[in-house]
Amino acid sequence: MVTLKAHFDGKTIVPDEPVSLPEGTALTVHVEEAKTVIDETEGGKYMTAGELAKSEFVGMWADRTDITDSLEYARQLRDRAQHRKFDR
Repeated sequence: MVTLKAHFDGKTIVPDEPVSLPEGTALTVHVEEAKTVIDETEGGKYMTAGELAKSEFVGMWADRTDITDSLEYARQLRDRAQHRKFDR
């Protein structure tokens, strides 16, 4: 069994990433609405992958001149978050 992320374009279900299946492969599809990110500006509403892709979150670092390698920058942020100490 394979789990695919996809979106509905109003007519068909479209995979969000390439699918490596032979053409004509018969499938049984179970549809479950994705719960991804909570958009606080919408009163805590969950955003689908398509809504997230269209939001201001995607590309928010595009104009930053201090970030030369976005993958490395994200890794550093995660590392700092993992090792921070909390006041109790």
